[in-house]
Amino acid sequence: MKIFIILALAFTTLSAAPFKPDMEIKVKGLVCSACGTGVKKNFKKYKFQVKDVKIDIHKQLVLVDFLESKSKRIYWIKNQEIIELVKKAGYEVSHIKRLHGLKPNRYNKP
Repeated sequence: MKIFIILALAFTTLSAAPFKPDMEIKVKGLVCSACGTGVKKNFKKYKFQVKDVKIDIHKQLVLVDFLESKSKRIYWIKNQEIIELVKKAGYEVSHIKRLHGLKPNRYNKP
């Protein structure tokens, strides 16, 4: 029985898709996991555009993975909408960075 559980856990870990964020959003005041709950909840409302959201409280970042079409078109959310989403959760955006699979050298002001 133990072997079956170990194999099942290994399979689910290996089959999980890796998280590759398309956007990095620096949010002022995002210092605990409870703080990120409201921000994450607001992004999840965009279920036809947002695939997954991760919060990095140590760097005060919101990492967003957007859905893609079959032709590799990413369904972005406009910067102004992102600023409003974060503001509704009670925080302020300081920088937004679109990754495009690469890491740019600087942040883009929203």
